[in-house]
Amino acid sequence: MKREEKNVATRRRILDAAADEFSRRGYDGASLNTVCARNDLSKGIIYHYFRDKDELYLTCAQECFDALTAYIENGTKEDAGSVEAKLRHYFDVRTRFFAENPVCLGLFAEVVMNPPEALSDKLAKLREPFDAMNIARLTDLLSGAALREGLTADAVIGDFRIYMDFFNLRFRTALAGGRDPERVMREHEESCYRQIDILLYGVIGDKA
Repeated sequence: MKREEKNVATRRRILDAAADEFSRRGYDGASLNTVCARNDLSKGIIYHYFRDKDELYLTCAQECFDALTAYIENGTKEDAGSVEAKLRHYFDVRTRFFAENPVCLGLFAEVVMNPPEALSDKLAKLREPFDAMNIARLTDLLSGAALREGLTADAVIGDFRIYMDFFNLRFRTALAGGRDPERVMREHEESCYRQIDILLYGVIGDKA
């Protein structure tokens, strides 16, 4: 194996091992000593490729969000049908991604709902493409709907983003309380779908 290929393979091995540790234990609970012990790595080799724990975590998070964003874009680019069908399909694609990439689940949950305070600005920056994609999807859904008089798509989206900040805080509390991250994340995804559905259609059913 050529040196360049060996470097790529080693870096990949470190990232895979670290992503698993961060996903399981979160940033605060993760230990580079554990990463080394479980994967026959030395701290020296980790620090050869990554400056510190922060850089390693940010790289793992970046890969997760890049993969998720690309997966959703590819999986929904030919969406057709009703607004409700598009919305359901979007969340089905998200759920399928996490089923196929379980290591990303813990990372995503922490970055979205309980980001390490010292890295919050950098994490907000790296997830911008994902956030922009979500806003684009919601804008697309609203563009085909007749909004109530006095409402604009931009105003609805702005209010929804504020609402989601409080919504995510609830799940942050659930994670901090020691609940199973995978279960919390499933509840979060289903609740996201329900909240957008309520945003679009309200809570009152058709009058009998």
